[in-house]
Amino acid sequence: MQLVLMGGSLRSASLNTRLMRHLAQRLESLGHQVSVFAGEALRLPLYEDGTAPAPETLALHQALLEAQGLVIVSPEYNAGIPGHLKNAVDWLSTMKPSPWPGLPVLLCAASPGAFGGARGHMAWRATLANMGAMALPEALTVPHADQQLDAEGAPTDARTAAAVPKILEGFLSLATRLHAKS
Repeated sequence: MQLVLMGGSLRSASLNTRLMRHLAQRLESLGHQVSVFAGEALRLPLYEDGTAPAPETLALHQALLEAQGLVIVSPEYNAGIPGHLKNAVDWLSTMKPSPWPGLPVLLCAASPGAFGGARGHMAWRATLANMGAMALPEALTVPHADQQLDAEGAPTDARTAAAVPKILEGFLSLATRLHAKS
């Protein structure tokens, strides 16, 4: 299955980017093809109607058109979507054909705070639903991620470590079912 992972912050030391690398490795070890868009690949020009999309935007659009699923690993900025990720979504929402309708999405977040980025998922869910994407009801959050992720991005606490394969399995199952119907 072809999957796209998108997110992290623009900082090279991002906890979310570290988690995303771990998830990409896990998905690849299960035999899936993974394309990762993070950091500089998401430093897109601000969306402006009538402006042509940048090559990076076109690459992300093409990857999503070919994907059977999307994993978003997003920091929570003031309980919302970080500006650079919302900008990418806004660009993609204007491109034809739209990659969003029926696209299965897994939401993930890592945060040094106690909520693990979960509050940002509310904004993501509303945005994704508006575009017709299918967000998995379960999500992966890593609270106290500055203490709970190892150097490779793997969760070190038993609860989160046990949740990762279960959540990925649920997401892959949804993506398989939705892809079989299309």
